[in-house]
Amino acid sequence: MHNLPYKGRNGRLKSGPMRQITRFAAVVATALALAGTAFAQSPVYSVKDLPIDKIAPSAAEATNQGRAEARVIGAQRLVERLTLPEDRSSARQPIDAATIARSYRSVQSQGEKSSSVSGGIRATGFVTWSYREAEVRSYLDSLGVPYVDSQSALAMIVPVAAAGVDPAQWGAQWTTTAGGQTVGKSDDTVLTPYVGSTEGWSRRPVWMDIQEELTRVRADHGVIAEAYQQGAQYYVRLVDMRANIPNPDIGVAGPFVSLQSAQAGAVMEMQRAWKAASIVRGSGATNLTLVASFADIQEWVKIRKGLETSRLVKQLNIESMSTAGADISFAYTGRPDQLAADLRSKGVDLSGSDGNWLLRVSGPQ
Repeated sequence: MHNLPYKGRNGRLKSGPMRQITRFAAVVATALALAGTAFAQSPVYSVKDLPIDKIAPSAAEATNQGRAEARVIGAQRLVERLTLPEDRSSARQPIDAATIARSYRSVQSQGEKSSSVSGGIRATGFVTWSYREAEVRSYLDSLGVPYVDSQSALAMIVPVAAAGVDPAQWGAQWTTTAGGQTVGKSDDTVLTPYVGSTEGWSRRPVWMDIQEELTRVRADHGVIAEAYQQGAQYYVRLVDMRANIPNPDIGVAGPFVSLQSAQAGAVMEMQRAWKAASIVRGSGATNLTLVASFADIQEWVKIRKGLETSRLVKQLNIESMSTAGADISFAYTGRPDQLAADLRSKGVDLSGSDGNWLLRVSGPQ
């Protein structure tokens, strides 16, 4: 493979007239414009399940006080989501959750109610607070705190019960009921968005065992969450099921006192591992020239959007382009494996070595 311009590869582009390229470029531009709105707001900056429980003279006052308190709690959870403990502890000055809380964008009720109690009106329930991405990033940058706000690809969590754990009980931690049917629990706001499998296993399944469900829930890949018991405590071993991952062992979460806390802890461990692998320290950049290969417009849009939305890619430049591929150059921060992981999370595979890099849309995993 050689990174020669696609415009010079007669074997890859047999159509002589430039009208084909012109029409293709016009369609691509339209597709990119239509796709752009999908990237307008990051779900990472929304924090849900924030509790409200306040008593005030009126329902409005109790609700407002509860929401204001929840906004600060949400800001603290957001900081913990985006950063690692060691980076928070080495900040130029302590991170103030109240400062971040002032950078709120909107609030959404998850079910709130009020009732008369001794001393006034009690407001209870849960809300979701969303925060302004640019302002939060700017604040963390001002304190010199590295952060990760790009998400990994959607994973289907496959619960596996090992020593001392009942498969049905562990599987139930990853499911919920919706419309009278059992469906997998999901969360698209965390750094590692997931959907739970509706089947619990007493052994580790292989990819063929989960392929049908993986396709149905539109997950990118599967992650085994193997729960086991030691004494009265639970642990969860997390393993990536993708064949092209250099190190499939994500980590071990625990100990936990219950399977319910083990489920929440497993999600936190996935986020911790993603941050540890993805976080970039330093400002140096590396230049890279490569080939993007695609079969149609949809694949090219996915590749280009993956590059444009990558937090590591800078100065993106399309050198030349045909209906089958493109020559691309850009600068990136971090390590090559971090760039590959970030692009993989957007459905784009980066493969090759120095001078022979190739981008293409990821296949099923």
